[in-house]
Amino acid sequence: MSWTDPSPRILAEVVVSSLVIAADPFAQSTAPGFWTWSRDAHQSVVDEVAASPHARVRELAAAIRANPSDFAACSELGTLLEAGLREPGLSAERLAELTWNVETLSRLRLQLGEERTPSADTAPGPQKILANLRHAPARSTGRIDAAIVVPFRATEVDSDRIRNVCAVLSALNDQTHPRDRYRVVVVESDSCPRWEPLLAPACDTYLFASNDGPFNYSWTINTGVVHGARPAELICVLEADILVDEGFVERAVTRFRAPGTQAHWPFQDMLYLDAASSHEAVITRCIEDGRGLSHSRLRGVFLRRTPGACMWLRESLFTRIGGLDERFSAGWGGADNDFAWRADMYGVLDRHQDPMVHLYHSRTSDWFDDNVGRYNDFPWCTWPSDSVIGELSKYQNAQ
Repeated sequence: MSWTDPSPRILAEVVVSSLVIAADPFAQSTAPGFWTWSRDAHQSVVDEVAASPHARVRELAAAIRANPSDFAACSELGTLLEAGLREPGLSAERLAELTWNVETLSRLRLQLGEERTPSADTAPGPQKILANLRHAPARSTGRIDAAIVVPFRATEVDSDRIRNVCAVLSALNDQTHPRDRYRVVVVESDSCPRWEPLLAPACDTYLFASNDGPFNYSWTINTGVVHGARPAELICVLEADILVDEGFVERAVTRFRAPGTQAHWPFQDMLYLDAASSHEAVITRCIEDGRGLSHSRLRGVFLRRTPGACMWLRESLFTRIGGLDERFSAGWGGADNDFAWRADMYGVLDRHQDPMVHLYHSRTSDWFDDNVGRYNDFPWCTWPSDSVIGELSKYQNAQ
C-alpha cells in the first residue's frame, strides 16, 4: 500500500464503492471504457469481501450485490469495515492493499449520499420546468461577456433528456451574472427541429442543424459557436445534462480576468446522479427556491477528471485551434479528449473544483460499445486550425 497511508474511513468507502459499481449497471454506464479498464481491480475487492471471515460482512456484501441501492446495507458495511481496517491482521492488510489499488487506478467512485424514501411525486414535465424562468432571455445582439453553447438531440421517447435540457435552460436563466451579458445558444441536431417550440423561448438563440445520421457532437458545437455565439469574449461548451448553480457564469467570467487565463474546466470530478437524485436535483434547482441544492446528499458516481461535460475558453482560442474536430462523426466519444488536448497545447487549460452534477438519462451507446478500437489509428490533434467549421449545410448536401 502507498506510503500515504489512507485512512480506514476512506478505504471502507472505496470498498463499498467497488461493491456497488460491480453490481450496478447504472454505475458502470457512467463511463463504459473506464469501467472495463478498472473492472478487475474492483472485482478483486468484491471477491476479498465475499471471503471475509466475518459473517455479517459477507451478509451485507451479498445484500449490496443483490440490491446496489440498499442504503442501509452500504452504511452498515462501511462502519464495520472501517472498524475492521483499524485492527492489525493479514486479512485487513490484504483488503487495504486491494482497495488502495482501486483508489489509485479507477476513475469511478461512488457517492452514497443520504437515505431517501421513494417520492410519490411525478417528475416535473418540461413545460413546468420552463414555466417560471427567473430571468427571461435577453437576446442581446451586441457584444457580450460569454456565450454558452448547448448541443442537443432527443427523440419523442427520450423523456429524461427532454427533462434535462429544460432543467439546464432553467438554471442558465437563473444566474447572478447580468442576463444581458451572456447568451445561451441551443443547437438541436436531428432530422427535424422537433423541440424548437419548447426550447426556443427559453434561450437567446435556437439553431437547427439538420443531420439525420449519427449525432456529430463536434459539428453541432461548432455550428453553435459560428452561427450563435459570436461575438463573445468567452465560449462555454455545456452538455445538455449538466445542471449548474446560480454562480456558474459569474465565476467563469471572473476567472478569465486573471492574466494568462485562456481556458478551464470549472470542475475536477463530475458527479453522475442516479434517477432518484436527478429527480430531487431538478425539483430543488428548478421548481423550488432553486438555490438550496446540497450536492453531498445526492447519490451518484464520480467520473474523475472527465475531459468533457463543460469547458470554458476564450473565443480567440476556440478560433485559433479550429474548434472541435468534425471528423469525430459517429456519436459520442473522443472529441472532448482531442479538443481538450489541442486547447491545452495552444493555450493553457486550467481545472477548478466547483461541484457539478450530470443528470440521469437512459444511456446511449458510445464508441466503446460499438468498436473498442475505433480510435486506435485516429489522427489525434491533427485537425487543421484553418478548417471551415460549423457549416449548417454540411449534412444537407450529403443527404
